[in-house]
Amino acid sequence: MQQPATDRMAITIVDGTQSKDLIKALNEQGFYVTILDAVGGFLHEALVTLMVGMPHHQLPQFFATIRQRCPSRIRYVPMGVELSLAPGYPMMIEARVGGATVFILPVERFIQL
Repeated sequence: MQQPATDRMAITIVDGTQSKDLIKALNEQGFYVTILDAVGGFLHEALVTLMVGMPHHQLPQFFATIRQRCPSRIRYVPMGVELSLAPGYPMMIEARVGGATVFILPVERFIQL
């Protein structure tokens, strides 16, 4: 049986703590993933960039899996600037973590050597 042509590439950036579960779920559904490690964002924590090639008709399934496996959540982190309001207690701020950033690119030609 011939595989459908790969005509889209998803570049997906996810939280490092959610990446293992997402990769496993994608592999179980027949998506093949190339993994690139990265650090960045507001909290400078581990991020994982996934490159996934697929036919365009699989995009809804791909997005559904990401939504299920990478929910966003609120985390409280210490603010970098110390204020003299209460010595010993850093000012905490809310930060949204988790979730995913996805870029979908058209693929002119896919060749696997």
